[in-house]
Amino acid sequence: MGANTNKGYFPYLRIGKMNEILKQIPLQYISVVNEFSAKDMVSAIGAGASMSVVNNLIATLKSLDFVVGQRRFRFTRTGADYSVLIRTEEERAREILEEQTKNIGYFEVLRQELIRRKKLTIFEIGDEIVKRYGKNWTNPLTLKTYGAAIASIIDYTGFGHYRRGILRLKGEEGEGYNEGQEIVPVPYLSVEKMLKIMDALALFPEGCEIHELAAQLGTNERRLSQELACCRAMGFIRQSRRGFYELTEDGRAIARGNEGLRKEKFTEHLLGSGYKKLIDRLHAGAKITIVTLGDLLEEQYKRRWSATTKRTYAKKFLNWLRYSGIVVRVAGGYKLRTS
Repeated sequence: MGANTNKGYFPYLRIGKMNEILKQIPLQYISVVNEFSAKDMVSAIGAGASMSVVNNLIATLKSLDFVVGQRRFRFTRTGADYSVLIRTEEERAREILEEQTKNIGYFEVLRQELIRRKKLTIFEIGDEIVKRYGKNWTNPLTLKTYGAAIASIIDYTGFGHYRRGILRLKGEEGEGYNEGQEIVPVPYLSVEKMLKIMDALALFPEGCEIHELAAQLGTNERRLSQELACCRAMGFIRQSRRGFYELTEDGRAIARGNEGLRKEKFTEHLLGSGYKKLIDRLHAGAKITIVTLGDLLEEQYKRRWSATTKRTYAKKFLNWLRYSGIVVRVAGGYKLRTS
């Protein structure tokens, strides 16, 4: 099992945030010779870099053996290489980080635990660190912060799949059904909320982390992660290697388009997504209600939901069908449009 030089340090920042700040550091600081203090780094980065943020960055970099030092710090050769490459050659940087984590003990411990249990919540990751490394973290927010940071790195390096506060072993499925290689999440939000998310993401041309987007929308982060999963399945949003959410080309077109274009693109993507399998199970001429749609969803997803949950998902999916013009209203419900 690997052992890191900076024992006692664990990642505090998520990988997307760490990469974002690294790109702002002047290159003269990214050196195996030049030393810097936290105060030096705050001044060098400028706007948006507080002493707290820089201290968290340094702690995270030390946990990865990317920097060494106490009051004054310098980059290791591996840390310097990663910090330069992350600006222009992200795939090569990712490979460096993947190899680096293989030499750090706590990552090996958590990888083995993930293999054994198939999935870990970010709180369970935090608990594992407390139990194995003698940390005295008791605040759930502390466990969450460290757990999410570690989970994001394991996801970024390709060993696991981190979504909705849960790190799954790569290849394990979450709530959804398989459409080829794609997991199709349950319909969790309305068309109106999808459009609102795309409009908000349009304000971040370079993409953003989920906590930034949640703040912009005034939405709970856990709920938003489930909503984003649907947007990704529809092809409107993607997640980059750095963990940021960003609009696809059609997502950008929808965000800046008129209502006619929005409906056209939405319908096109709905019929081209894994959700088409649900639509294909609707019979021409048969009456579609919230109850029948809820039963269909429950069967397709192989779940046993409460009546309230079934109704909630059915209402969201019916909202998609109505917006796209796939169904029309009839007495007592809806039916598929035939022309």
